[in-house]
Amino acid sequence: MLTKTVKNTLLALTTAGLLMAGQSAFAHTAHCKDTELSELMEGMKDDLKAYVGAFKSSDTSGMQGAADQLLAASEKAKSYTPLKLQDDMPMPQMSKEQHANMGSMEGMANMEGMSHATHMEHMKYLQGMDKLKGLLTDLKAAGSDKKQVKQILGQIKKHSKSSHEAFRKDCD
Repeated sequence: MLTKTVKNTLLALTTAGLLMAGQSAFAHTAHCKDTELSELMEGMKDDLKAYVGAFKSSDTSGMQGAADQLLAASEKAKSYTPLKLQDDMPMPQMSKEQHANMGSMEGMANMEGMSHATHMEHMKYLQGMDKLKGLLTDLKAAGSDKKQVKQILGQIKKHSKSSHEAFRKDCD
């Protein structure tokens, strides 16, 4: 009889755990949403994998094609604002040109939408994307120089990881 009670308790706990896990997954979906930027970043991840695959098989044409895709995507990513920064920004997306035309920061305190702190974080994001684009340009220029490619890939990995940690919204 005790064994049946233990089994029923375990079954109930397992079922409750699965239901709660489903709710947290639902909460994640409701809290975080897929964005054009997240889809673009997923594509960049795939392009980087394609580059590494081409590199390992000495496919210089494949390497250059993947590098071109990565460069185009890194430039496009600059036109988006990470979801993490949008919480403090009820205004529409700002283009690179709009940022450049903002001029001095004097009017920032009275500007509706993006706070000064969020603006500064967004500028860090844009600078990070510029750094990534520079690394990708170096990667493309490295051609098939294995030593140089490996070094640059390491830098890209390190940069991407730190940038991802800084700008990825914690939805859990």
